Amino acid sequence: MPVVTVDWWKGNDRQKRADLVDELTSTLARIAGCPREAVTVLVRDVEQDHWGRGGLLADEPGEAPTDSEEPPQRARSVLTESR
Repeated sequence: MPVVTVDWWKGNDRQKRADLVDELTSTLARIAGCPREAVTVLVRDVEQDHWGRGGLLADEPGEAPTDSEEPPQRARSVLTESR
């Protein structure tokens, strides 16, 4: 029974959650070789003031790191090894 948990910022509507659950369920069922009914998806909405990245809370003004920044050395080596 695969279980996946998604944490994302609060504010996504019900339809987006439904679409996410449907897509994740289909993908997990296909990869795990199990029926859709065996897949559980938990979607947790997180307030921006409960989400930190780069040493800052997401609701604070400031320069938070972008996804285009280079990962730390250890992360680069792990990513390279897994390819």
